Amino acid sequence: MMLIIGGAAQGKLDYVLRKTGCGPEQVAHTPEQARTRPIFDGVEGWPDLDEEALLAVNPDIILICDEVGCGVVPIDPAQRTWREAVGRLCCRLAKRAERVERIFCGLPMTLKGETSPWN
Repeated sequence: MMLIIGGAAQGKLDYVLRKTGCGPEQVAHTPEQARTRPIFDGVEGWPDLDEEALLAVNPDIILICDEVGCGVVPIDPAQRTWREAVGRLCCRLAKRAERVERIFCGLPMTLKGETSPWN
């Protein structure tokens, strides 16, 4: 499994599609779709994701998640709870991932794993 993280609108999905040669129809946007597609975009929308079950059926998936822990801390307690849950999910995913890359301004930075096989 590979984890791609970065801020909103930083080019994460474009980067993955360009490097893998996959098309938009191969991108999952829900955990159900992610069981059978090579890319899951929008992981931050599913902070209660059962990663064990997903990785059991799709171990080579590329997960794309917005970084949500930077910036101003929300006043709304529900928003703070959501951000914390997403952060914990990303920590679990990063620990399990073979590769973790952060995309900033469309540029990849390898955080975990060997030099990108895509460079």
